[in-house]
Amino acid sequence: MIDDRTKGNRSEDDVTPKRPTKRRAAQMHTVTSVMTLQVPLDPLSWDLRDVRTWLRHLAARHQITIDLGLFHMNGRGMCLMNLQGFEYRVPVKGHLLYEDFWKRVAIYRSFKRCKKHKK
Repeated sequence: MIDDRTKGNRSEDDVTPKRPTKRRAAQMHTVTSVMTLQVPLDPLSWDLRDVRTWLRHLAARHQITIDLGLFHMNGRGMCLMNLQGFEYRVPVKGHLLYEDFWKRVAIYRSFKRCKKHKK
């Protein structure tokens, strides 16, 4: 049986589930993407095959055409490119590649920091 006296004391937070913000949803998507993509977590350790796997993933996800020949480099080479380097190679949505790559670097660095604190 339900006690009617407590019915009025409920706050809206108890009943309504909290919705994630756009930023939080984007972070969750990036973390999920990092975990499901079959490349090393550290973009600096990527070889040519890992870079191309990542590029194919982004091309499919964002429906863009990428000339893989323009990305004949490993993860360290990717780190040397600035935004203009990505936009030169992919004029339409090069900024998406740039943002995704540096998010992956940031995720790895935060993961590495957390791992140090646990020891």
